[in-house]
Amino acid sequence: MKRVLVTGATGFIGMEVVRELARKGVRPRVLIRRPHRAALLNSFDIEPLQGDLTLPATLERVVDGIDTVIHLGGRASFESYRRLKPTIVDGTLELAQAAAVAGVEQFVFASSLFVYGDQTQDIDLDTAPAPRMGYGRAKLEAEMGVHAIGDALGMSVASLRLPHVYGPQSILFRQVRSGLAVFPGQLSNRCGHLHVSDAARLMSEVAEKRWSGASPVTDDSSVSWAEYFEVLRSLYPYFKLVALPRSLSSVGASVLEPILSRGSRPTLYTKDTVVGFNLNVPVQAGLVWDEIGADPIYPSIYEGIPAALDGYVHYRWRHPLLDHRRD
Repeated sequence: MKRVLVTGATGFIGMEVVRELARKGVRPRVLIRRPHRAALLNSFDIEPLQGDLTLPATLERVVDGIDTVIHLGGRASFESYRRLKPTIVDGTLELAQAAAVAGVEQFVFASSLFVYGDQTQDIDLDTAPAPRMGYGRAKLEAEMGVHAIGDALGMSVASLRLPHVYGPQSILFRQVRSGLAVFPGQLSNRCGHLHVSDAARLMSEVAEKRWSGASPVTDDSSVSWAEYFEVLRSLYPYFKLVALPRSLSSVGASVLEPILSRGSRPTLYTKDTVVGFNLNVPVQAGLVWDEIGADPIYPSIYEGIPAALDGYVHYRWRHPLLDHRRD
């Protein structure tokens, strides 16, 4: 892993990937769509290139001379498949095609647990994908397309189906620090969780060790949202948690989504957001980690949440979904 391209580098997980690569002594090339967000990476030694997943003509130069792509770019919101397809599906496949033609050896794709539907048992390698929401459908379609390109053109592909990734700058922790966290459901469903530092480290290790395949990933224990917020409250009791009934949340989202989605900016208030936060998606521990000979730094939320609280700072970084500048 000598020349690495990172897409989505100014996003929540992407910035941690850049930080992890810097720790390894790697100077990554980063794809920048909104120029003002490049300043967020000023503390890192990077090679910024202007480009856009929806403009295929900009992608050939971005992958030229690259041997590894870590792809996190795309519309990161739980909206309709129609709104997600141009970046998550079409943009990903254009990037993968350009990368394979340019001789890229390894393509690491940040997929999602939402390629699965409700599960009563821990998700493992035998669990069949069955997306219940547009985001999961788009991620699965992109996965299949990238692996097909890799098989046809000799590029190794790794699709990591990431769980709920949390950390100091996540939207959830921003709500907690504001004093009010709203959850659209009853909190009883279980899902996989992963601290953002571990998500970034896993992607970097997978890229470096040339792991290939498609797999769900998590820390060492999937827990319910009730347990998640219980740990948060025990360490930071200064917020109010409002758990709205799922039916009420769905009705509210049905009203708000058509209004808020009239513009081009992503919105958090969608019916699929409610679906996603209520899915049971627990994951078998150790998947991928065991194969690459690594372990999470934060093996559970009991270690990860304190680290996230310790790491929270109010500074210039702004989550992409809350950054409304267009330049």
